[in-house]
Amino acid sequence: MSVDEPPYKLQQISELHKTNKLSLGDADFVPLKTYLRRHALNHHNANFARTYVIVGSNNIVIAYITLVAGQIEAERPDVLGDGEPEFQYTHFPCVKIARLAVHSDLQGFGFGQELVRLAIGLVRANVMETVGCRFLTVDSKQKSVKFYKKVGFTMLDTQENKDREMPIMFIDLKKVSE
Repeated sequence: MSVDEPPYKLQQISELHKTNKLSLGDADFVPLKTYLRRHALNHHNANFARTYVIVGSNNIVIAYITLVAGQIEAERPDVLGDGEPEFQYTHFPCVKIARLAVHSDLQGFGFGQELVRLAIGLVRANVMETVGCRFLTVDSKQKSVKFYKKVGFTMLDTQENKDREMPIMFIDLKKVSE
């Protein structure tokens, strides 16, 4: 990091963070900005979600990710298992990226990728070691599918899913190298 670059910090969201400066540059992403400003802190404090923010100078949020517990549904138990021992269910435990956003001026600099890495690390270290959880999932906006593929997500391979406005994508955390 050069002297000219502002220091960035990763933190759990708190009342100290300034959430009103996040600009996403696309009208389709306005709900992400609205969530951060109106609901993220309350949901975090109520344990409905965990939101992690990247802040720049003066605690201004420049990127964030919100994680929740979830499940991914498959048509058949073997759709996601790939040769694993038989699993009798069609609902698989996961942690879901409920929201991820990066300020439009900083997109393409790796902040989104770092937030996904954070999610993978948190799930592997804190969730998979204590409860059954195999996948990290996201309901991706169509405009974000390319990003999620780039960082390692796979689209749930059904025609119905591919046709969805927000297709389900996943990472099999058992297959991610440590």
